[in-house]
Amino acid sequence: MSQETERRFASFAIERVMPRHAPFYFGLLFGVVGLLIALLVAPKYAISFGANCLFAAYLGLTAIKLPRLTAAYLREHARDEDTPGSGIIVVVLVVVVASVVSLFLALNQDGGPEIGEVIASVASVILGWFTVQVMGALHYAYEYYQVADSSDGERFEGGLNFPGDEDPDGISFFYFSFTVGTSVATSDTKVASSAMRRRVMVHLVFAHFYNTILLAAAVNVMLGAGG
Repeated sequence: MSQETERRFASFAIERVMPRHAPFYFGLLFGVVGLLIALLVAPKYAISFGANCLFAAYLGLTAIKLPRLTAAYLREHARDEDTPGSGIIVVVLVVVVASVVSLFLALNQDGGPEIGEVIASVASVILGWFTVQVMGALHYAYEYYQVADSSDGERFEGGLNFPGDEDPDGISFFYFSFTVGTSVATSDTKVASSAMRRRVMVHLVFAHFYNTILLAAAVNVMLGAGG
């Protein structure tokens, strides 16, 4: 069996097992199950455990799909890989906020922080950060490879100018999204359209506040450990 045949077979198998938006929906299912189990076994871990299940499942399933996110594939299927609508973004942001709140409650509870609760809360905040960057990457891919709303039906590609002559693949968009998320900058990739600038601006502002929260949480954890 040739490498191309193996690649096509693997892509077909993944599409059958994980249809459109499957990583998020499976992640949400795992999150709800984790939340319910934690409510029965250890209620104070419920929010962080449910969030960890959601984020970990989403990230794991997306990682499985990453090798097939070539430029050719994204040109035809970017809409399928994008997060399905603003409602899901709201769900993720609510879970992220809940994770951050649970972390600060765990750090500042009466009697001092409990190490297990702090670890679970810190993990949910960190996994939430990774989830936001991954969702951002897939949305940038969709915006880049979208079809123009025009009478001639021509495909419009752009909004981001990546260095080099190759068409951007999944790794390229992950690189851009994680650059924005970590450095609150766009590095060597030029933002070349007004629509993309608006989206990047929202990401930059969100990344700034999220990173500030992570820094504050790290300081609180160190102070708690030192106290």
